[in-house]
Amino acid sequence: METANVPGQFLPFLDAAEESALMTAATSKSFDRNQVVFDQDLPLRAIYVIEDGAVRIERQDREKVVPLAILTAGEFFGEMSFVDGAPTSAKAVADEPTRLRIIDEAIVDSMVKADPAFAGRLYRSIAAILVDRLRLTSMHLTLDRWG
Repeated sequence: METANVPGQFLPFLDAAEESALMTAATSKSFDRNQVVFDQDLPLRAIYVIEDGAVRIERQDREKVVPLAILTAGEFFGEMSFVDGAPTSAKAVADEPTRLRIIDEAIVDSMVKADPAFAGRLYRSIAAILVDRLRLTSMHLTLDRWG
């Protein structure tokens, strides 16, 4: 299987060979425009990496759909449910024809079995990305409020 066409490394505490092995083991799946990748409130343990295309992240709030983000090639989503095991907090929809790599628990478990320290590097990478996203959100909220 060929490796993903994702620009650069997206998991900062994995070395390039580990990230490449993870992406090579991941399942590739294509979605048509407006096709649902996954719905809100589903038990799901997978990380989705965008190879090509774009994905809309949106949340159903009562009667209203609230857009949260549009993600493009090289970005990923689903990591929160992967980490904490809680149901998905939002819906993911292909915003255009899109190809994803899906990293599920079985892939991660296999790599951890081969190298137990891999888990620490993977989760540290995910934590670093979540921290960056939280900082960015905090900065936007501060600018919106005071700017």
